[in-house]
Amino acid sequence: MYEVINALCEPLSLVYLLLLAALLNLWRQPRPPRRRLLLMTGAFAGLTVVCCPPVAYLALGSLEWRYPPLEHRPANVQAIVVLSSGVLPPSGPRAQSELDHDSILRCQHAVQLYQQGPPCKLIVSGGKVHPDEPGPAVAHVMADFLVQLGVKREDLIIEDQSRSTYENAVQSTHLLKQSEIDAAVLVTDAVDMYRAMSCFRKQGVALTPSPCHFRATSFKWELLDFIPNAGAARTWQRVAHEYLGTLWYWLHGRI
Repeated sequence: MYEVINALCEPLSLVYLLLLAALLNLWRQPRPPRRRLLLMTGAFAGLTVVCCPPVAYLALGSLEWRYPPLEHRPANVQAIVVLSSGVLPPSGPRAQSELDHDSILRCQHAVQLYQQGPPCKLIVSGGKVHPDEPGPAVAHVMADFLVQLGVKREDLIIEDQSRSTYENAVQSTHLLKQSEIDAAVLVTDAVDMYRAMSCFRKQGVALTPSPCHFRATSFKWELLDFIPNAGAARTWQRVAHEYLGTLWYWLHGRI
């Protein structure tokens, strides 16, 4: 009973059910305005798809399931390339820059790979998306965090100029070639891996993918899990960003 109440108390779920009740009531009217009603019904159907958890789960899986987890670091790997996500700049009570959740998980995953064999180079890639923003580039914050996790400072190579996945690939490829590294592992979120790998392939580099932070791991397929919610909408936003970004890159010859 608690799970039912909790699901129905979520603001978006509650608003969705109220809209459904209002729409059904309009269809019951003797002479409803058909054209407007059909338009409203179409918009409501779109909202249902976008906010439906099982649909969002399958959409996310269409990206994440392309690259399974890497069980162990290949023996011939000379470097690990970890792409940044974001950083929270100094602001108010936050005196120093802090990595966002995705960047932290990527760093932790990179350290696990780093510790699976002899020391190798670890390239952290990520500049400042907004140059006027206070604080250092995200790559420097990641590097400090990696040192705290046990990575040797001399094994780090910092790429702090890139501001997009495409630029990550261009700048990191330059560093790989400069260091004469032929075998490397790429670390980023599972949902981002397809676009990232496509960018590196365009640069003529074949990396071994090692995705992390899988979200589409399981689904209960219970009745309550079919109620539209904000979490599913956020998942759709992430999926749409990846597919639209991939299309944009393809149209501009970046993949």
